[in-house]
Amino acid sequence: MRLLLLTLVALPLLFISCSNSEARGDSGGSAGRAGSMRDNGHATPAISAQVGSKEKARLILDHDFGIVPHGEQREHEFELDLSLLGEPHVPLRVHLECSCGKAEIRLRKPDGTDRPIDGTGFPRNLPQEDERAIMRITVDTRKKEAIDLPKAVSRGYILLQPLDDTTGMARIRWAFLVRFGIDAPVVLHPFAAIDFGSVAQSMTGKRLTTLRGDDNHPNVKFTSVKTTDIDIEATLEPDEDHVVVRATCSPGALGNHRALILVKTDIPDYTVALEVSWKVVPDLEASPIDKISISTHLNKAQPERMMQMQSVLVTDHNRHRSPEFVVRNIVGNDGRDVTSLFAVTLTPVPNKNRQQRMEVRYLGGLLNGEPAGPTYSFRGKIVLTKKGDGSADIAPTLPIDLVVFQSRTP
Repeated sequence: MRLLLLTLVALPLLFISCSNSEARGDSGGSAGRAGSMRDNGHATPAISAQVGSKEKARLILDHDFGIVPHGEQREHEFELDLSLLGEPHVPLRVHLECSCGKAEIRLRKPDGTDRPIDGTGFPRNLPQEDERAIMRITVDTRKKEAIDLPKAVSRGYILLQPLDDTTGMARIRWAFLVRFGIDAPVVLHPFAAIDFGSVAQSMTGKRLTTLRGDDNHPNVKFTSVKTTDIDIEATLEPDEDHVVVRATCSPGALGNHRALILVKTDIPDYTVALEVSWKVVPDLEASPIDKISISTHLNKAQPERMMQMQSVLVTDHNRHRSPEFVVRNIVGNDGRDVTSLFAVTLTPVPNKNRQQRMEVRYLGGLLNGEPAGPTYSFRGKIVLTKKGDGSADIAPTLPIDLVVFQSRTP
């Protein structure tokens, strides 16, 4: 029994979600490994009676949904024979690694009524004498992009806990396999999903892709389009044997966003859903953070080699103007202008035509000849503005926090 439990724990560690092991020839041996499956869906793993036999690995459950038309759902139920595990084990929850799949465990009475398990190891989550443990798996292809996918394997496990285990340290995993492929009736090219990337608040993102029926649906018609977010607009433009889907992003709130473009077709109950993603960023941005910290001796200038270690990347996402920044001033939180006490360089970043690297070096003079206390620090801002964009009071600015500490090293 101990070997059986160790086998159940070890097997799922070898699995990778939605792999293409079917293509590598796993299908030929899967039936033998998984044991037999009756027509009524009951799992009947072949278990060797020989103590210590590796044949007990055949407890793995396996179901093949075949090729599923995109936009449809499929369900399958396994009846779980918990007696195969020997001592009583309480099912806690089930995990399926495929993003378009859902799995759950129910306890079913003869009249078909179900009750859920609550995820605890208490006896109430064991089947009663008139109940069966059922695992239901649902595959919803609408959660996948509208592209053909060859049959692949999704892996999962049921987490169980021995009834006499009060700590949860002896939990095991009962592995299962789900196989399916997807047949989409349409062809999207070059994108099955649209990613606008980073969109500056003052800009508008534009993307397009094309849509047509596949070889089995050459005459499909695309009748209307709508989106699930007011910041995304989409239009359909017929063009020869396909339709052009034009998408526009008018950025709103800062941050990451997701939406759907929904294209209705004349195929009954079928709508093409294109996932859309974008990130709204400010026009002027400093990364990885908008702050530079310097630890140095405040009574002398830093060596030049320190500049490369005291830097940030600054980006102007507005493509309607020059990407170059200039330093407007450096000012302390107390209002003191200390621009002359720091050397600042701005250099283009290779292959990033909207980005510059800003490096800073302290030149001395913050103390004006006074000794620095052990807790002294200078706090202020380096204020960048745009080159040739007019007077400083109306030009856009990018403030970057500047903190200078007294070094504790001699």
